[in-house]
Amino acid sequence: MNESEARRTLLVRAFEAPLTAPWTEADRDWANREARQREGSQAVPERLIATRAALAAQRLSERDPAAAAALAATAPHAGFGALLLLAAFATGVALDSLGALGRIEILSPPLLALLAWNLGVYLWLLVAHFAAAARPDRRSHFKAPAWLARFWRGEARGRSPALARFAADWASRSGPMQQARVIALLHAGAALLALGALASLYLRGTVFEFRAGWDSTFFDANAVHAIAAALYGPASFASGIAIPNAEDIALLRFAHGNGGNAAQWIHLQAITVAGAIVLPRVVLGALARARAQRLARAFPLPLTDSYYRRLLPRPTEGVPVCVLPYSYHFPEARLPALRALIEQQLAARAALEVADSLPPGAEDDLDALLPPEAADAQSLIALFALTATPEHETHGAFVRELAARAGDGARLQVMVDETDFRARFGADGGGRLAQRRDAWRRLLDDAGVEAQFVDLGRVPEPT
Repeated sequence: MNESEARRTLLVRAFEAPLTAPWTEADRDWANREARQREGSQAVPERLIATRAALAAQRLSERDPAAAAALAATAPHAGFGALLLLAAFATGVALDSLGALGRIEILSPPLLALLAWNLGVYLWLLVAHFAAAARPDRRSHFKAPAWLARFWRGEARGRSPALARFAADWASRSGPMQQARVIALLHAGAALLALGALASLYLRGTVFEFRAGWDSTFFDANAVHAIAAALYGPASFASGIAIPNAEDIALLRFAHGNGGNAAQWIHLQAITVAGAIVLPRVVLGALARARAQRLARAFPLPLTDSYYRRLLPRPTEGVPVCVLPYSYHFPEARLPALRALIEQQLAARAALEVADSLPPGAEDDLDALLPPEAADAQSLIALFALTATPEHETHGAFVRELAARAGDGARLQVMVDETDFRARFGADGGGRLAQRRDAWRRLLDDAGVEAQFVDLGRVPEPT
């Protein structure tokens, strides 16, 4: 799924979860039918969802101009980036510090400052890279800047709650891609700023005579020669332009004369800037741009939660089972183990639906929070994590509410997943495991339901 498809998918989701005018249930059903008709029954889920989003977004945009405006506002704007790059080059051209008053300073403070700034940026990027490599779990949790998310939400909230949801979701999901684009733009801007300054210097050097020299209160000719050798040594080696010795540099002191012809120093400074600023910035910018393009082509939008699963054709056979994780973000990787366990117990195929995590307090508003599949399920499964401390006011109340709703033939089960608890305490957690199990048993006994403790970190063997 590419960036445009993901943006439309998130927009449609914002109007469907929950259903928000002007989008209706009839529109939702129409989009489902039309997408399945176009893509066929064997369509790849990602393509089916993308096609459905394109159809729904078109109809939604026709009904709500604000939705169309939101799509346009969140699309990439190449013209804005081009203007910024043009401004960076123009700023570099306007800088005359390298050739002020027809003089080229050998110990150019602006050049030294520019080099120091860029070397500092490279060092920061290197440290950030190794820090991210040391903590790979943090790399997948990028968040858009808080001020940007607040701005988008504030802009959209005045139009509709659905657009506010879309703005917040897009800010979060597109964060890594937008970050890569901004980084690429900054690197390109830094390179063009330096190129603009060099272009201006060479252009003015063509029609005006520049004299090179130095003055210093603290340094003598030997010190200036040492600094020049360190500063321009790589450029001298690459170009073959020799750096004058200390005696020749002494003759270039402005206090004793008018300096010397600046051509060789302009070349040395230009090569230094090209090697230390322009080339690294171009490489870094190209890498960031390539990452942004890769994310735009294969947008990281996980289609694993219950909203997306409900858009796909459901199995025509199987016992309908609805799993309700409570204050537990159920990992998609554990779904095969859960399915295998349920089908072992049913001795039949399960048409399994795993709802999004229900927040604490959901028991007070189950009508609004339960997914539609819960009403038709033959088996309702409340799923908890053993890492949670069982509480009568929340976990117990949730189970009691589900038990009251499951009185019309639906079977209620309670599963407690031990996977994360075992991973946290390992082999030393035997006593803790028994204590926590006892706490859950007491809670569920009071609710009149038997606890089933499962390890969904592994798929059970078939029986």
